Amino acid sequence: MSDDDDRVGSMLNPPHLGELIRESMEEVGWSVTEAAGRLGCERGTLSRLLNGRAGVSAAMALALEDIGWGTAEHWMRMQASYELAQARRERAAAGQTARSGVA
Repeated sequence: MSDDDDRVGSMLNPPHLGELIRESMEEVGWSVTEAAGRLGCERGTLSRLLNGRAGVSAAMALALEDIGWGTAEHWMRMQASYELAQARRERAAAGQTARSGVA
């Protein structure tokens, strides 16, 4: 696979932002409880994000910016890109289903 193919593949299937945040937490040695405290959110809120059940909200993007983990704008762009990739995959899967005659 070429570098271009790798980039296209990653654009179609970007990681959930919770994975990126979890990696950052591991790098600094923070538990979920500690990270939630530093971000000013409930532990459950962060847990949902880390486990892919929620996305990065504007408030979370600002909190991530406040602790020096990028800019809020960057987090919001990544969240929008993730959601767009999800929608494209869902649409492609629905097209596959329709073409195969499966309802």
